[in-house]
This record gives sequence, structure tokens and C-alpha cells, in this order.
Amino acid sequence: MNLCTILIALLCFLDTYISATDGPIYFTGDVSINCGSVGTSSALNGREWIGDVKSGFPALLQVKGSSTTATAIHKLISADPVPHKTARISISQFSYAFHVNQGQKIVRLHFNPATYRGFKGLRDLFTVEAGPFTLLSNFSASLTADALGLKSFAKEFLPTGLSYFVGGDTGVQVVGQKSLVHVDHHTALEIVHRLSIKANPVLSTGDFDGVFPMWAMRKANKNRNDTWKVPVDVGFRYLIRLHISEVGHKIAGNNDGVFKVLINEIIAPTNIDTAEERDGNSIPLYRDYMVMIRGPKREGKRDILISLLSYDKLIDGRELLTGFEVFKLSNPDNNLASLNPLPPQQDSPSWIIQTLLSVLGRRNAVATFAVIMIAMVNVIVHKLREIWEAGSSGEKNKPSARAERISRRFSLAEIRFATRNFDDLLFIGRGGFGEVYKGLINKGQNTVAVKRLKSNSRQGAHEFLTEIETLTELRHVNLVSLIGYCNEHGEMILVYDYMAGGTLVDHLYKRKRESNDCTSLTWKQRLNICIGAGRGLDYLHTSHGVIHRDVKASNIVLDENFVAKVSDFGLAKHETRSTSQSHVSTNVKGTKGYFDPHYINTCNKEN
Repeated sequence: MNLCTILIALLCFLDTYISATDGPIYFTGDVSINCGSVGTSSALNGREWIGDVKSGFPALLQVKGSSTTATAIHKLISADPVPHKTARISISQFSYAFHVNQGQKIVRLHFNPATYRGFKGLRDLFTVEAGPFTLLSNFSASLTADALGLKSFAKEFLPTGLSYFVGGDTGVQVVGQKSLVHVDHHTALEIVHRLSIKANPVLSTGDFDGVFPMWAMRKANKNRNDTWKVPVDVGFRYLIRLHISEVGHKIAGNNDGVFKVLINEIIAPTNIDTAEERDGNSIPLYRDYMVMIRGPKREGKRDILISLLSYDKLIDGRELLTGFEVFKLSNPDNNLASLNPLPPQQDSPSWIIQTLLSVLGRRNAVATFAVIMIAMVNVIVHKLREIWEAGSSGEKNKPSARAERISRRFSLAEIRFATRNFDDLLFIGRGGFGEVYKGLINKGQNTVAVKRLKSNSRQGAHEFLTEIETLTELRHVNLVSLIGYCNEHGEMILVYDYMAGGTLVDHLYKRKRESNDCTSLTWKQRLNICIGAGRGLDYLHTSHGVIHRDVKASNIVLDENFVAKVSDFGLAKHETRSTSQSHVSTNVKGTKGYFDPHYINTCNKEN
């Protein structure tokens, strides 16, 4: 498992089995690794967790690469301290190596997006790989936890494929088609959803396959018909495994149409793969289906609908299904990764009033009435302020609703306070867009770079919107992160993460910055900067179809660890070609001196 730039708690759970022969020693049973801890610890549920620091099993567990350990800053941890209190952190690639035998394996990753010294949640993106498969890419545990409404969560993967109980893999039927698709060990899976819908949901260790312990329990609806919605990522195939009860199996065998299963409103065949025994254990009855959720990944989530219809008044859903599972299948490029979710919408300022109302309740009618009146005035003033701000800035310079949701909107007063009213002592650079200042936000806890548009620049107004729209869709360790913007009183301002290392051109030409001479770069640092910038551009081209159109040394910025980040997306263009085109045509954009003068004058690339 290779992890790049892990900056949040990551804990590994691996199901392994030991060989019965006298061969090499393997891990026995379930192995729970507590990242960043020493020795063995017990969780509240009794599970034993093995620390990865000076492990007592050096032949079975190895941590390779450069990394360090950390403890969450906050003393109060909402989740179980074991394993959520410690983490292994790095800004470069490192890996875990487990000594296991052949067979099906499950990797469960536990996340606690707390704050660790020197690292901030939304900035800390990382990639997780297992063998040839990419499980997570540029993943943000903070955004995911916010979207799920959880403090901590886990994700489960099967990097060795899904085991079949009967006669090997005979193929999975695609819903709505007659064709079969074979899912072999060259396909990795992510366990998206697992639901037990028994009438009396008491899960025993022998339920279903017994290998996956994380079942969501839900008492079945007493109605004869039931529908479940499972939100899934767009752009992947999904395997749906329905677990059928004995009653359901007998009814399906009669083929009398007493009940039907619909997946995305398409009737699915209910003939069931039957298994008698395996190793003396009863094997549950199940039926597998495949659904393709086509579309661009940036679309986000879409629901898979699973419906059960019973046409017999004496039979309800409790007697037909015992549960179902939904697995995401890796794409042909061995990728299971999806885009990060959007952050939740911010609450209205009236939340203070709502809190007061909840405190006062009905105890004092006069006070309650007064608070209600204040709340009404608060809402009216808030709405009038929004209308006034929108009118003063002009609709032409207003970002899209999606961009407004994912980016923080600063008031001009906040920007002036952060930069001490654009103090010359905080001035750190100047470009075609305007001037850049260093600032402090969130009560001085976060250092940012504030880019201020030239008030008389029409091109800058277009670049302002382009940069907001582009960066709200992009998150990568080698791209600069947009925190928010300000669009008030004719001012157009962008707020980014502060890059303490300055620009690449500062170091190449040893420009002075903040009264300090920029250090010369070693050849290793230069190589890593080139690789980082290349990865950022590759992400733009292959993942989002974005053409930067102004790549130059002054637009490559460096953080405190000299990690390269591509910046300045004002001239960026989204790819608009059709599938029949083999190229993309754009107008000539960029900076003179960085492309052929003949090309900029003639737009002819032949010579």
C-alpha cells in the first residue's frame, strides 16, 4: 500500500489467513495495525491493535519509506482513542509490507480527520495504492467526513477480487442486458454498502459470508414492497449481490411471478445460484447483478435503486431478502478512486437566533416574541445585504452557484483586516493579474496569499472568474489550493494557501523575498520540482481536460518543503473537443518569451 502525502489519521485493517503447512510464517487471522503507536492496544470493543512503531513482528510487518508519527492535537476525541488517536504522517511516499499467504484479502482503512501539528485537513490530500490498484487518489478525509456527517469513518476494499462460492465465476449478468461479465482476480472492489434487512436484525458471526463484519443493521419494512437508494460514484461499474432467504429461493424456483426485483427500475431475473455446503458450513443463497453508472466523474453521485415488489398479500419483504451488498469495481486502468465530495453548505447567520430560541423555549413569552422579532430583522438584513453585495459587484463577475458553494466568500473588511489594509510590508509579489499580499485569517491561525485584481483590468476580471471556476473543480497535491474569494465594491480578490517557498523563479534568479535571499536549489530539489509540476499538469490534462496555457517558472510555487505546485489558472481552458476529434484548438495565450515568436504572430506550428 503506497501512500503519498498522508496528513491525516490512517489505520489499516487486513484480513489474512495462515497456511496449514510448515512453510513460512504468516499473520494469523485478522490483523489490525494502529498507525503511529507502540506496542499492543485494546479498543473499546475488545479488538487488539498492533502498533507499527518498532513492531514485534519485523518479519511480518514492515514500514518502508520516509514518514513520522503524530498524535492528534485535540485531547477530546469523539471516536475510540484506539486506533483514532495516533497517525503516521509523511509528505512523501511510504508503504506497508505485510507477509501473507495467497487468498482473498480485505483492506479496511480507518480515518480520523483531526488536526496534527504542521498539517491542516483540507490541504492534506493523499493517494492509497494496493499492488497494481489505486484505491484512493488525491483523497480528502476532511471533505469526506463532512459530507458523511461523521467524525471518523472507514472504507473497505478487496484488492484481490471477490470470491465465488459455487463452481468458480460463471459470469455476472448486466441489468437490462443478456450478456455476462466475468469478474476475476484482476479486478479490485470497494465495499460501498452492506445492509441486513432481516425482520429481526440480530447478526450472527455466520451470517452471509462471515468475512465482512461491518453490516448496517435495519429492521425490514412491514410493507410488502420496499425500495432502497444507494448513492454511488458516477463513472464506475457496480456489482450488486442480493442475499435471498430460503422462502425467497423456493418462491423464485416456482417461477410464478409472486415477487420481482427491480434494479434502477429494470426487472432483474431472480433465478438464484444454489450452494449446498462448503467445508461443512452452510452457504447462503445469493444472486449477482451488474450495473453501469455512465457519465463523467465530476458529476459526483447518483443513486442505485433496488426495489422489491411482492404480489402476494401473504408475503412481505421480510421473508424474501436477508440483505444486499453493493461493490464498486475497478476500471480498466485499475482505478477505484473518485472525486472528493463538495463541502456542506454553510449555515445562515440566523443560527445564533435559533440557539437563543432553543434556550428560552416557552418559559418567557415576551422574551420569545422579542427574539422572534430580532430573528426576522436579522434575516431581512442578511437578505438585503446579499442583494446589495450582488448588485454592487455586478452579475458579470459572479461565480457559478457550485463555485460559491465550495469556495469561501470573504468580505472586503475581512481581507483588509487580514492584510492590514494591504500594508506594503506584507507585499510579496506582482503579476499580470495584480498584486499579491501575505495575510492572516481565522484569528491569525492560517497564513494565506491574497491576490488583488487591478481595478482597471478587463482581462483580469475574466481571469478572476476563470480561476475560481477552474480551481473549485481541482484538488491535487501539486496544484495550488484556492481558499476563497472577495467580490465587493469593485474589488476582485483571490485567497490561496500561502507558499512559504515563493516561486521557482525566485530561487532560479535568487530574487530577494521578505528581506531574505532565496536559497539555491540542489539538483535533487530541481528534479523533484520538475516531477511535481509534471504530475500537476498530467492531472489537469488527463483527469479534467484542463489546458493551463501559461506554464512558466513564476507560476510554479513552492511550499515550505519545496513541493512544487502549479498556480495562476486565469488563462486556463477546459477541453471542449468531441470524441471524434484527435486534437484541441485554442487561441494563442501565455507569456511572451515562453513560446515561439513566429507561432504567436502567425498561429502556424508547421515551421
